[in-house]
Amino acid sequence: MAGGDRCAALVPHAEGATVPYYASASELNSYWQSVFPNKAMPSAILDHLSAPSGNEKKVKESEHYWSVYLDQLTEGDAKIFHNWAHRIASEKLLYPETVFTAGSKLNLYIDRAAALHSAWLRHDTTDSIPMSTKNFTEIVMTFVPVSLAMAHDMWSTLRSCEHPREVAGEQKACTMSVKSMHGFAASTLGTNDLRAISTSLDVPEDGINSPSNRYKVAAVRAVTAKAAANTITCHSMSFPVALFYCHAVNPTRIYEVTLQRDREDNDVPVLKTPPVVRAIAVCHVNTSGFDPTLKYWVKLGRKPGQASVCHFLTRGDVLWVPASAA
Repeated sequence: MAGGDRCAALVPHAEGATVPYYASASELNSYWQSVFPNKAMPSAILDHLSAPSGNEKKVKESEHYWSVYLDQLTEGDAKIFHNWAHRIASEKLLYPETVFTAGSKLNLYIDRAAALHSAWLRHDTTDSIPMSTKNFTEIVMTFVPVSLAMAHDMWSTLRSCEHPREVAGEQKACTMSVKSMHGFAASTLGTNDLRAISTSLDVPEDGINSPSNRYKVAAVRAVTAKAAANTITCHSMSFPVALFYCHAVNPTRIYEVTLQRDREDNDVPVLKTPPVVRAIAVCHVNTSGFDPTLKYWVKLGRKPGQASVCHFLTRGDVLWVPASAA
């Protein structure tokens, strides 16, 4: 379709299921320019504009379908999976703020971007999808054919959207349109004058996992001008359409960090990781409400509230910052 613009497309669905419509590139560009005139969309939002529509996606014949999995999945299973994934990720992906100093070395872990090429929905259709595990069958039937793996991811995403606040004072929302994501950020931060930022394109979609090859911090630039600022981070989630888990654990300090693969240890073979990575790091300053059982605290020899907690944005994340603080 000309200019990469897709006409609103119907998702393959079962009879009687809700039918969402995809947003076209022209619709999204029009909205973006109306709220952010002469400002480019961040790459994490643009990536979803080139996504294939749902009825263009094929499910391999060898894959199992969601109906096989649904009978086996219980709420208890989902909770176990959610807690397991949360703790495993925390152990590797979290860093103390002191590491963001030129010359520091670290094993670089940046998580993969989930569902980076799922398509945006039109804002006026997002309310037609009942986002709850109670409506899991109805939701899946809206997007059939759905593989076993996608059904698992959909359930996990719905559980994350329903999960009680894990950090004291956290504000969160799951959004399925650019307008709703922007609206949550503006409402939470108390201003429409925002900047939307995503991490550099030199961060691979599959993330970076370098247990052997370390990286050296080459440069650090503060993104927020104040000592600490209120920000919103929106994480791309695995779902048949674009869905972002947006949350605020404030205040934060934001850095753009340039890292170079360290080649000093010649005995270690170089993994297939980028030689230079430029990524955005978010540091949560007030950690008094964080889970005290995280292995992160054991590694630091600290307790919640005694140190900042930092993590890198993935290729699919969007950071919202008040323009006055950027």
